[in-house]
Amino acid sequence: MNAGDKAVTINGLVKAFDRKTILGSVSLHLEKECIYGLVGLNGSGKTTLIRLLLGLLKKDAGAISVLGYQPWDHNPSFYRNIGVVLESDGFYGNMTVGENLRVFAAAKGLSWDAAQDYFREYWAQTDIYTTDKKVKFLSRGQRVQCGLCRAFLGWPRLYVLDEPAVSLDVTAYEQMKKMVLEAKNRGATVIISSHQLETIDDLCDRVGLLRNGVVEEISHNAEGHSQVWLLCAENSAIVREIIQQHGGSDVGFEKGYWKFTLKKESLIIPEIINSLVSSAVAVREVWPQRRVFSDSIRDRYNNDS
Repeated sequence: MNAGDKAVTINGLVKAFDRKTILGSVSLHLEKECIYGLVGLNGSGKTTLIRLLLGLLKKDAGAISVLGYQPWDHNPSFYRNIGVVLESDGFYGNMTVGENLRVFAAAKGLSWDAAQDYFREYWAQTDIYTTDKKVKFLSRGQRVQCGLCRAFLGWPRLYVLDEPAVSLDVTAYEQMKKMVLEAKNRGATVIISSHQLETIDDLCDRVGLLRNGVVEEISHNAEGHSQVWLLCAENSAIVREIIQQHGGSDVGFEKGYWKFTLKKESLIIPEIINSLVSSAVAVREVWPQRRVFSDSIRDRYNNDS
């Protein structure tokens, strides 16, 4: 089956309940290797859209293709190619994490040896790997981690994660982030639905705001938008000069890191790094501190109030 370059293709999707239209005419195209954030106020239709993507609901009108499948056909191959985290985790409470994982591995057509290798390689440093408790005795955060562990089992091609960061501590959040980025690097598409805008800023390449029954695309590269960056390098005048020469503003150095703001950062960051390296400056690390999705989303929320 060839799904082309698109993992998800939605055109004119409509869904109503009791004559109340929830999704009016949703169109959405998601490519491979994309982390997509889905945001919206309570009641905007995010859960309805997720259920349509997973084949738990059937559309009233429009067209939808997920990995080349019609979700409501309930093809077993479709479900083996997606990883899901929903509010209800679906674990067997009287079984341990490992026992649950064995059941889900079999459902995905994976050998137990392969599942154990995955569990050991990616989760050995977490509480859910070392515990022998039954799942019903785990904390809320640990159960969220269990859901994430199951979602990435077998490295499927599409992930639908509903509030994946809720109840996670700092260490567990970093583990979740690592798994999401690994999935993207493997060519997968990840959809994250969340009210936690910090998570959206931290992980997503694109963001859609669902309101009034349609999805509005939000871009962090829009004209006038800026992003704060952190760069780990020596504290010297040449570093400050190079950053400023490439349009960096609010440049400062604190606790071993340079902090600065850029516009159109995706084009400029490689130029800054090349200039620093050419000047014999060792660049140890560089990453965005935040994106502007949350600012744009809050502005649109405020316009609705």
